[in-house]
Amino acid sequence: MGWFSKLLLPGRLRTGPTALLPARPDPKTLLAVAQLADPEARTDGDDILAGGSRIEVPVELTGDVLAKLGVPDSDTLWACRIAAEGPLPVDFFDKSLAEGIAYRLGGWSLCQGEPLDPAEETVDPLVYLPAVPEPEEILPVLTEALRHADAVDAERWPDGELIEGVVHVSVRRGRVADVYAGADVQVTIEEGHRLPPAAQTRWPYLTEIAIARVSPVVRTEETGADDAAGAASGEAADGTTEDVAGADAAPLDGHADTTSDADAGSGTDATADTGSAADTGSAADADSGSDADATSDTGSAADAGANSDTDADPDVEDTASETDAEDADEARAALLVRADVAVTLANALRGIAADSRGFQLAEPADALPGGYA
Repeated sequence: MGWFSKLLLPGRLRTGPTALLPARPDPKTLLAVAQLADPEARTDGDDILAGGSRIEVPVELTGDVLAKLGVPDSDTLWACRIAAEGPLPVDFFDKSLAEGIAYRLGGWSLCQGEPLDPAEETVDPLVYLPAVPEPEEILPVLTEALRHADAVDAERWPDGELIEGVVHVSVRRGRVADVYAGADVQVTIEEGHRLPPAAQTRWPYLTEIAIARVSPVVRTEETGADDAAGAASGEAADGTTEDVAGADAAPLDGHADTTSDADAGSGTDATADTGSAADTGSAADADSGSDADATSDTGSAADAGANSDTDADPDVEDTASETDAEDADEARAALLVRADVAVTLANALRGIAADSRGFQLAEPADALPGGYA
């Protein structure tokens, strides 16, 4: 690569989409990952063509280039730039392709100058279907795949019907056709979607498909608690504002009264009052200065004590890291549950299980990040 190409490289990568990977990917591995999104992906010289996009040959990036791209804490990464071939890919497939490659190879995705870690985003598995399934066709599958709901949440599903542990809501409005919900997983059937590359390979004769979106159930009591918390914080903010406004108004009123009283009095009295006020102000300044010094000393001592306590107690950091690890494990387990539902539906209804970026899932573990790293 010439010096001029190296000079333009950060700008080209920043506009993206680009996958930033921790190690140079093996060409066969990169092709296998691309074929999860487009089964007809193929090599073209050193590049790979997939879904109307070109995955360019990986380029090594060092610390100075990564600093220009805004990627922290990395000395060396390998960049795979995704370039659209011809017209813009369907539903910004080139961006989804970069994110999916980075997700499976443990890297970053860079688009429009903003680096992100795809593994930190919450994604919901999908199932591509040739048509909207009838309730009689999908309910027996969901009865086996979902943890059963005890009752219908009337506030959330006023038109819902509980059938063998699964709540069914027939929407038939807009793009959403049906909703099925268990105790903790919800399946939303949407129609009228354009075909992604994986579905186009399976059903080349179709012009649109249905999608089953597998997501967590948001319970009504959780939503109500969030709304109540928001309202309480809003009321507290309003009260604080009123109090601050009242406190600001009082000194202004007092200052106005003092001015009018001085104007009403005689000149001698006013002079005497001014002198005494000056003396009083000097004394007050001296007192306030000493108080400020004392407060400053106290604050410094408090800060020093707080810092020493923090430095002396490493258990706080350990507890925080343990909590983060537990949250990550819970999110991972919940994702596996939803991915298992998606794979089960795809096998039963002759569909295609995929993640939200259009990469196929052969088994639930394929939904986890870093599977090809």
